[in-house]
Amino acid sequence: MGTVKHILLACDGSEHAEHAAQFAASLARSCAARITLLTVHPEDLLLLNAMGPAVWPGSIPYASMDTDELRQSIEARATKTIIEPCLKICGGDLEIGAPVQVWGQPAEQICQWAEANEVDLVVMGSRGQSSFTRLLLGSVSTQVTNHAACPVAVVR
Repeated sequence: MGTVKHILLACDGSEHAEHAAQFAASLARSCAARITLLTVHPEDLLLLNAMGPAVWPGSIPYASMDTDELRQSIEARATKTIIEPCLKICGGDLEIGAPVQVWGQPAEQICQWAEANEVDLVVMGSRGQSSFTRLLLGSVSTQVTNHAACPVAVVR
């Protein structure tokens, strides 16, 4: 592995992702690297829209939204609940590119984005999914570690 100049921080809003943000920020400071924050939204979130308002508690009428409106709403909520807290953890003294939100299978999207954008290191939390999902599919961090074209740091 050469010099780390571009770190991809995969964030999902979990406690482990917050620890990963702290680690990525510290590493970026020591290496003078830039960070890109990436959040992946599973397409399954859009399928739930067809089930109606009982699935979506709260004040937002998801069942009445079309797919584009639902995507925009989910991305706006992720900006507030995932991206902004990660940016705050990283601090204002780092070079951080525009946050990226993509849709698809998380491990696949993280690996593809890292390869397409010349990332030197992926940093991510060790756990973000429920135990049941991890049991069925394996953890996203394990999949990324096994398939990424660059090194991966998994933070607890």
